[in-house]
Amino acid sequence: MKRIWRHRAAVSTGIAIGLLLALVTLLAYLDGGSAGSFIHFYYIPIVLASYLLGDLGGIVAAFAAALLAALLPLQGSTPQPFKDILIRGVLFYFIGLMTARLFAKLEERREDAASLLEVSRSVNASLRVTEVLRTITETAVKITAAKASSIRLLNRTRDELTPAASYGLSLDYLAKGPVRLAQSPLDQEAVAGRTVVILDITRDPRFHYREEARAEGLVSLLTLPLRRGEDAFGVLRVYSGSRHQWSGRERRLLQAFADQAAIAIHNARLHEDLRRSYWETVNALARAIEAKDPHTLGHSERVTDYTLQLGRALNLSPDKMEILRFAATLHDVGKIGLSDRSLARMGHLSMNDEVLVRMHPLIGISILQPVEFLAPVLDAVRYHHERWDGNGYPEGLAAEDIPLSARILGVANLYDTLRTASPGRPGLSEQEAPQALRRAAGKELDPSLVPVFLRALGYDSPFRTPAQPASAPPRARDT
Repeated sequence: MKRIWRHRAAVSTGIAIGLLLALVTLLAYLDGGSAGSFIHFYYIPIVLASYLLGDLGGIVAAFAAALLAALLPLQGSTPQPFKDILIRGVLFYFIGLMTARLFAKLEERREDAASLLEVSRSVNASLRVTEVLRTITETAVKITAAKASSIRLLNRTRDELTPAASYGLSLDYLAKGPVRLAQSPLDQEAVAGRTVVILDITRDPRFHYREEARAEGLVSLLTLPLRRGEDAFGVLRVYSGSRHQWSGRERRLLQAFADQAAIAIHNARLHEDLRRSYWETVNALARAIEAKDPHTLGHSERVTDYTLQLGRALNLSPDKMEILRFAATLHDVGKIGLSDRSLARMGHLSMNDEVLVRMHPLIGISILQPVEFLAPVLDAVRYHHERWDGNGYPEGLAAEDIPLSARILGVANLYDTLRTASPGRPGLSEQEAPQALRRAAGKELDPSLVPVFLRALGYDSPFRTPAQPASAPPRARDT
């Protein structure tokens, strides 16, 4: 359909150019023929045709203009000299050709700039290294119409390049593993900061896996360094399925892309290092809180494991799984404000202690809120003690008003609480805990999540309710 519309647009444009040529011819004739000023107006349809229809359109318009101009008399009825006709025809042709080439070059530069802008947006849209690398390889193939692309990152300790991401390559090809720099002259040149072009990698001794490349259908290769400043930390490889002489434009475009990609990778690594540092700090804090009560030691780790099992059973996205992982580990961080007696739940708690126990989700929120990247976990931490029937705390939310992440965390948290012994209450067995969890469904817990959770743990005979069959996915306000 698009091709038909483009064809129709080209025909309409050609007709309009033809009419414009006829109008210029009429005006030139009325102005006294080829000696008049209107003869110069032929440049207008030539330039327009070059811009709108490319080389062919510009050349056709130039020949048409030269032919029409030759039909005009010089003065009144005096014929034009052949020399004037020839010079004007050559001039029109040259103007049409050069204008078309200039517009084509400008369009090429515009497309390059648009590609780089799109690449920049896509690789900087995520701060996760794995997603950035995957986007880089996919975009490198699309902007060059290549067959495949891969990224290898340098492990300086082992002096080898390890596969980090790829697009268009089979699992069999990727199974060849890392490449030692000492065995790959090609990668030695790339790590040294040079762009390397190989016309046929199945025959070039610099390429280490020639037989594997032949089986994969790879022929030509462009290898570019990924570098931060003068320091290369990996290579970007772009493969063609046939012999391909990479043009200067393709090399410049991919090198600019590789430089942008290197910056994005560096930023993503810094971001992940920051996340890891904060994670380790808060995780240590959570362990310190649990250490105050030996009955709860390891609770956060177990709840995290149960939460992730339920998340996988619900087929949640990697981003939502990451939110659940952080939320489950940090859900009790607010207990830092509780006394040892309150943590242990020993004896009858005073009103003040009971208030503090119910306040610990809000205390946790106040600890986590200053950290911007933890914003997605706040709902789960705040509402993990809310109940399906609305009798929970701290806000008394009910049913689907409770965010899905908090409902998932609530199931995992209750299961571990049931299985773990505490003062005055032994932990339930593997046979007793599922029954207790089923009894809590529809009261304390989301009834649609309980059977999914029990199946994820390997229990048979999933719980069902007439109102909410086990096969129905849970709905959520947000995660």
